[in-house]
Amino acid sequence: MNKIKYFAGETWASLRKNIILAIAAIAVVTVSLGILGLVVMGWNMFSNMIKNAERKVGEVDVYLSDLTTQEELQAIEAFLASIPEVDAKSIYFKSKDEALREFKERFKDQPELWEYIDENPLPNSYQLMTKDPKDVGVVVGRINNEAPYRERIEDIKSASSAIEKLENIFDKFRQIGTVAVIALALVAVLLVSVTIQVAIFARRREIGIMKLVGATNWFIRWPFVLEGVFEGLSGSLAAILVVMAVKVWILDRLIESLQFLRLSFSSGLFAVLVPCILVGGVVIGALGSAYALGRFLEV
Repeated sequence: MNKIKYFAGETWASLRKNIILAIAAIAVVTVSLGILGLVVMGWNMFSNMIKNAERKVGEVDVYLSDLTTQEELQAIEAFLASIPEVDAKSIYFKSKDEALREFKERFKDQPELWEYIDENPLPNSYQLMTKDPKDVGVVVGRINNEAPYRERIEDIKSASSAIEKLENIFDKFRQIGTVAVIALALVAVLLVSVTIQVAIFARRREIGIMKLVGATNWFIRWPFVLEGVFEGLSGSLAAILVVMAVKVWILDRLIESLQFLRLSFSSGLFAVLVPCILVGGVVIGALGSAYALGRFLEV
């Protein structure tokens, strides 16, 4: 217990003497781990959105004019079922009334989007799935070129091109975030190392006396190691507060406002993310201490 009290006292004394550098080191650790947390949350949100969207990659929506007659509907449906690449069992007719009901249900928390609508602006449509998502382009081309009563088909939608663009954006976001986190983590390690170097220099005479009276190497090193770990741990705790504040005040509200994008966090994400940030802070502090001790403290 006496050793623990001694190490804690020496660590605290060193931190007070170099308070500005210590605060700077903690701030850089906070920024680097905070960005890591935000990148992971953003990656998780976009990944879930893309997974939800990928389920619709093979889906094709055929929107019809309100002037389409029952006979024309039957002819168009028969044509869609005859396309070899289409799963005939998946063909579903959605009336404009059903489409409006779904719209109101999806945005029931935003009644201003639909409560003032006098007439139903949504069209009748056919929804279908291709047997292979890669055949979406083929199916859209056949409908455009071969469908009967083509003038009754107002629009054809598929999600494949949009998802490809989302995946490209997601990859760039992940790459930039990874580079930023690594760069800031290195800066944090170096800054922690600088604070330890300053502490070593300030106590150089005391260290020399301790060596002369027979103090062991680790008895001399431990206060400096604890100083680095304390700075890293403090930075990681601050980073967790920042990440949780961004989640509650920004991301949760964004998810609620953009429900149509189906943004969400995976269950258990924060049970993994929070310990990882804590461990990351300790590792950064320990590496900074190790670098300084190995290079500037000869014991």
